[in-house]
Amino acid sequence: MKVEVIDRKFILEVYGFSARAINKDYVGMAFTLSDKMWKAVKRSNLKNKGQNVWVYDANDEVFAGVELYMASALEVERKNIALTRYAYHKHVWFI
Repeated sequence: MKVEVIDRKFILEVYGFSARAINKDYVGMAFTLSDKMWKAVKRSNLKNKGQNVWVYDANDEVFAGVELYMASALEVERKNIALTRYAYHKHVWFI
């Protein structure tokens, strides 16, 4: 697997949901949150970039979201992601 390390700013503003991973099932929780997020986005007919963004955070927190073309009053959480250095492999970012 070829992973490219990139030394430049990477900034995203994503909208979705977060929760604690039960029994450290991070992937299961990410899928559950993604399903909830996509239902909310589709119900509100929001234009989006169509790519899932999953963040595995401290204290077993998982966030699943998507970039929107226009911020909305949608009842979801907003998460700002700002990295100064990251690794990239086929549409997957590693911190």
